Amino acid sequence: MRLTLEWMSQLRDAAGTAQQVLECPDACHLTEALELALAELPTIHSDPLRSMVMPNGHRHSAILVAVDGVQIACDADPILTDGATILLSSPIAGG
Repeated sequence: MRLTLEWMSQLRDAAGTAQQVLECPDACHLTEALELALAELPTIHSDPLRSMVMPNGHRHSAILVAVDGVQIACDADPILTDGATILLSSPIAGG
């Protein structure tokens, strides 16, 4: 199945791209899709990005994630569907 991953703000800078299109197995979970996305990036991008998004193999609770426009709880690992768009953003503080 095909997924679109959109990196926003600091994550976009770390990834070196704003968007990735992923080919994933059917019934892929969010965590698995993130691992596949990181594995596809050059090491110069994936290593720093992994420490921001998936330290210790688990999604960082401060990273905002939405799937098809619906925010996902930090402890959730939903099964994704073909054509889903995953948006990831670091927290933004205002003044």
